Amino acid sequence: MQKRSPKAPSASQHNRSAFTLIELMIVIVIILILIGLLIPAVGAVRLRAQQSQVRSEIANLDTALTSFKTDFGIYPPSYIKLYESGSATWDAHSRGLVRKMWPQFNFALDKDINNDGDVNDVFTLNAGECLVFFLGGVWDVTGKTPNGFSKNPANPFAIATGGTNRRGPYFEFDNSRFTDIDSDTAAEYKDAFPGQQIPYMYFSSYDGRGYRSSELPSIPALGIAMTNVYHQGDPSPSASLGPAYKSKSYQIISAGADGQLGTGGNYDPDKNFPAGRTVESDNITNFSNGSLK
Repeated sequence: MQKRSPKAPSASQHNRSAFTLIELMIVIVIILILIGLLIPAVGAVRLRAQQSQVRSEIANLDTALTSFKTDFGIYPPSYIKLYESGSATWDAHSRGLVRKMWPQFNFALDKDINNDGDVNDVFTLNAGECLVFFLGGVWDVTGKTPNGFSKNPANPFAIATGGTNRRGPYFEFDNSRFTDIDSDTAAEYKDAFPGQQIPYMYFSSYDGRGYRSSELPSIPALGIAMTNVYHQGDPSPSASLGPAYKSKSYQIISAGADGQLGTGGNYDPDKNFPAGRTVESDNITNFSNGSLK
């Protein structure tokens, strides 16, 4: 039986092999280009989803603050001192606020607010800390979960094991997002942006009496140095401050994905922030529909 010799590849087959390699290279280049276009698009979609989550959470905080006001007659303050000792001399600002919220509060009663076994502590609560304390209440006996306030009108700060005979909590906090940026044992609450270090800021207008510049936070180590709440007006440096947003209630501010609050001041949704304030463009608040820009 005669064997057939193998056929040598034709010139056209040689050409076809070379062409296929060029096609493969072209496909690889196209894929790389598409990936380069897709990654920013995916990042933008992810960012919008994160922003939407924070806007939704701020809306839920709004609802919780309204519920608090329904029960206690005023929106929570954004600065207050709480004294455990019944012999303590309360400052007028703090005493007046507690009296409005709890008219039958017994100032002469010793109170172990943090359940540490003594009644010698004084708690100075500011911006983000007031948001957590008044919407969450005192912690339960485990010290891990906000447990609202006792319905005992003389001692609303009494510690309990559960939710029996309590008012609140008014908001369902995610315990993993509590923080303490000033290391004073009073918790603040971070928004849902991954890696966020700056907590929500809460500022009360004291039902229209006005925002207090003394309550604005300044922690240089974290880049926190607000000089104003947000006002309506031209954001250029030479412009005068306009009327405050939410002048009859409060402002809630998230530092956004970049974790930078900025200085605050005038904000106009139709104008860009000037140089030096561009970090504020991604801040999310309760008076804007999305990020500030």
